[in-house]
Amino acid sequence: MRIGIVVDSACDLPRDFLDQHGVLIMPITLRLGRTLVEDRRHPEETQAFYAKHLDAKSEDYAESFPYSVEQIERLFLDRLVLDYDYVFCLTITSTRSPIFDHAMQASRAILTKYKAIRREAGVPERFGMAVLSTRNLFTGQAVPVAEAVRLIRLGGTPSEIGARLKHLIDHTHTYLVPADLFHIYKRASKKGDTSLSWSSYTLGSWLDVKPILHCHRDVTTTVDKVRGFEAGVEQLFDKAVHRVQDGLDAPSICISYGGLPEKVEKLPGYAKLVKTAEDNGVQILVSPMSKTAAVNVGPGALSLAFASSRHRAH
Repeated sequence: MRIGIVVDSACDLPRDFLDQHGVLIMPITLRLGRTLVEDRRHPEETQAFYAKHLDAKSEDYAESFPYSVEQIERLFLDRLVLDYDYVFCLTITSTRSPIFDHAMQASRAILTKYKAIRREAGVPERFGMAVLSTRNLFTGQAVPVAEAVRLIRLGGTPSEIGARLKHLIDHTHTYLVPADLFHIYKRASKKGDTSLSWSSYTLGSWLDVKPILHCHRDVTTTVDKVRGFEAGVEQLFDKAVHRVQDGLDAPSICISYGGLPEKVEKLPGYAKLVKTAEDNGVQILVSPMSKTAAVNVGPGALSLAFASSRHRAH
């Protein structure tokens, strides 16, 4: 059986990983002032975007537009219902974007129209799809996608993969350390994120106090505060080291950075995390943070996610 994966471009996985495993990307369009920019997870475009756009700090400067119901329907009917027999569509949390709802609406039309298309192409008629909200953001969306890729390569069936993904989604934890608090306070708060209060924003800006944000099952909260960005990142890497040593629910840790990914290697605690992951058969996937993420959390932010049913945020 041919099983495919579709994600939106907020999913923080390396472009070469997505291309290697045939993961299809639904772009998200960003409005920056009067300029429209498409987030397609192209590394060079992303770095140019950071350099050109992210110094603008008007509260209403950025807005995002994910694929519409009609665009998702056309993507499936024009291509995916012929290329695959079953497709998993894994989206960013439905509390931050309408793309999950759009995909669910589109799926109803897709499942009523695909038979004639496959029959005309001489393909056996049976086709299935599952639309899942990852209930998470950025690297938290990436963890179940990386696991879906692994399970497909191992020959898993759609029912086996689907059950596994639902378990992982409930136990995926995402952490983020911002370098610039403005974007989270002004932009993310417009989408209902209250994880950073006005007093925390003001104090943090004066004293270089960085919040450590945690997203789990659609909810984002501040779980700690540290002096300085690198101290916060080191704390995340150390947290991941302990989780790897205790045993993860999926053998992947996903990291994204709002800048050149090579800089992650020089951050404190990263070398120890790499060594621990190698010793325990865990892959580390490092990617540029998506444009969609960066307009909300700011340039220079770092996000890290893993799946662990034994983990408790602190």
